[in-house]
Amino acid sequence: MSLPAFSTQAELFSTAGLSASLFPESDRYRLFAKWVYPPLARARATWEGCYCADHGRGAIEPVLLLGVSILQDLDGVPDRQAVDPLRYHAGWNFALNRPLGDPVFHPTRLVNFRSRLEAHQQIALGFTTIPAALEEAGWVSRQSRQRLDSTQMFGRVARMSRLDCVRESLRLALQELEGTVPSETRPVLRSPWWERYVESQADYRASTETLARKMVQAGADAQPLLGWRQSQAQSEWAQGPQAQWLARVFGEEFEVVAGAGAPVPKTPEQLSSARVQNPH
Repeated sequence: MSLPAFSTQAELFSTAGLSASLFPESDRYRLFAKWVYPPLARARATWEGCYCADHGRGAIEPVLLLGVSILQDLDGVPDRQAVDPLRYHAGWNFALNRPLGDPVFHPTRLVNFRSRLEAHQQIALGFTTIPAALEEAGWVSRQSRQRLDSTQMFGRVARMSRLDCVRESLRLALQELEGTVPSETRPVLRSPWWERYVESQADYRASTETLARKMVQAGADAQPLLGWRQSQAQSEWAQGPQAQWLARVFGEEFEVVAGAGAPVPKTPEQLSSARVQNPH
């Protein structure tokens, strides 16, 4: 991929023009724009080697992707939902020096970006410069033991991606089911599946144990739903695209073990690199 043109100069319709009225000095998005974004922009040259200089498909600006990744962690936003704040959230756009109305990207670009950093051994990208800037501003003591750990932050997002994919596949399949199968012939949706997967979302910053339980729960919920789908093999919903995606995701992410009470999530070693990572 080739890098796009990059400028730290705020454009006419950037949210930076509204900073005085929208964001007081103590606002965290203003602090991000003042103390975090500039070091990320200055560090851009350190990861230019991860990209082709003058050929290949145009890349999404890496400063933007890294800034979005940090804001995701701060605000508890998983990849699937990270694009919406770029459309509607004035704070995010101000923090990222981003003009209003700029095109957004597909959430899988964030996954690809983190994979690119890991492949080029740049997973700590940017985090070596942020502490120095915060120390200079007086926000972090030079003797402080507090640290900004990019591996931990990216790990939380990556840890959520499998669960998020399964939950999103369930949500889409349930919505498709409600729209195509009469209520008197379909499984119960309103409780608990509908509330659990359509009206709720998981916090990817939760503990490893909590996320593991939610993954097991998602497999236990998907199994009877897919079993009912097999009994309705010729129905419109059983042949629908979201039901087929759910069946594929379930097969790729879970192992049905004889005698086990619920499907068992596969270990990372059992996963295929070609598996579905986003049902969209």
